[in-house]
Amino acid sequence: MTTAPNIPLTNAQQIPADVQAIIDSIKASGGESKNPKSGTDVSTSRTKLNTAAARALMEAAAESADYMGKFSNADVAQFIKEFDAEQALQVAKVVTSTASKLTPGGVTPGAVDKAATSTVKTEYPSFFKPEEFASDWVWKKINFKDEKSLGTKSLTALSQVRGIIDQFQLLGVSDAEAKIAAKQVAMGKKTIADYTTELQKIAIKEYPQFADRFKLDPTLTTYDIASPVINMVAKTLEIDPKAVKMDHPVVLAYTRSAGADGKGVAPSYYDLLLKTKQLPDYQKTKQANDEARDSAESLGNALGYGI
Repeated sequence: MTTAPNIPLTNAQQIPADVQAIIDSIKASGGESKNPKSGTDVSTSRTKLNTAAARALMEAAAESADYMGKFSNADVAQFIKEFDAEQALQVAKVVTSTASKLTPGGVTPGAVDKAATSTVKTEYPSFFKPEEFASDWVWKKINFKDEKSLGTKSLTALSQVRGIIDQFQLLGVSDAEAKIAAKQVAMGKKTIADYTTELQKIAIKEYPQFADRFKLDPTLTTYDIASPVINMVAKTLEIDPKAVKMDHPVVLAYTRSAGADGKGVAPSYYDLLLKTKQLPDYQKTKQANDEARDSAESLGNALGYGI
């Protein structure tokens, strides 16, 4: 990659005529700040890509994103075209802002330099970063709707997102929305903790009876609240608690009992225990068999059979 300060803006990105003098002044000074404190961070220093540099930048971004595809020559050409257009657009924004800070008639290289440096540092600190542009460009090519095409990084994020959604048991979140969130997580633009907070806001509406408990802890999930019931069901049915999902009928009898307005009365622990023992799976447990044997023995003794 080489510095090329004289790349012209495209017709679609032409800046106002009254700013042209500033652009000319900047170009005349070599296209970048002469201030050693600002260096080449000033927005007017632009990067020109050749094909080899563009492909290297793309492949580095692809490796970071765990992108499974390959780049054609057409992809590289399109990347360079979009790279130049975006960079020119960002330059125009900074130069336009710089113009507003200059006194009419006082456009000197020094004034431009000072104003441009101030603009970059205060308004556009991230101005234009080739690596970030390449990363975003590559991620646009990653299609979460086609799970078979996803790399490990994306699949891991998708699994994490789906897992936290399951822990909330929400009606208002689709799998399509889960994939959008997973892509944000995989890109590093959002964390699972961030997404948990977003889901909790939805959960407060769906489970109004738990609103106060959610507000006490931004990491609390519906699963956390229902865990005592889940553990009771698992113990009663003699199974692993992990096998008891949030859509289990006994769990739903507890979490959804309050209704949409949150005013319904939740069943007692004892009621939920009885409901669990009425399930067909309970008859397969050791406890149920022991109870049946004890009941038979008691009946036999009452009838004088001496069992």
